[in-house]
Amino acid sequence: MKVKSVQKTLTLLVSFMVLSLVLIGCGTKIDPTNSSPPTTSVPEPAASSQTAVDPAVARGMSIFNTQCKVCHGTNGSGGNGPRLIGKTPSASYIKSNMPRNKPGTLSSDQVSDLIAYITSLK
Repeated sequence: MKVKSVQKTLTLLVSFMVLSLVLIGCGTKIDPTNSSPPTTSVPEPAASSQTAVDPAVARGMSIFNTQCKVCHGTNGSGGNGPRLIGKTPSASYIKSNMPRNKPGTLSSDQVSDLIAYITSLK
């Protein structure tokens, strides 16, 4: 009976070690022509992530995150307010009606920047 217990323990230990080695090896790239250590693969950010190239889009994203995200969700995905991805909002509507808790407080430049950001959402 004791032999079966030892065999079971050894089997579990070996299984754990093999699994550990497999998990350690996941996600590494090995280039036989490169002598540098292997690197872990990192996914590229999505086009709609927080990296903006156009300065107007960057300013619009900042305004969106402080004034609009609470209703329209992260990256315009929707929430209490409508989904904005793929939309081109009206500047006059935004200027007169947004944000809901302080309508009419955004400058024309802020509205233009917001529209640049919203239209960049994918």
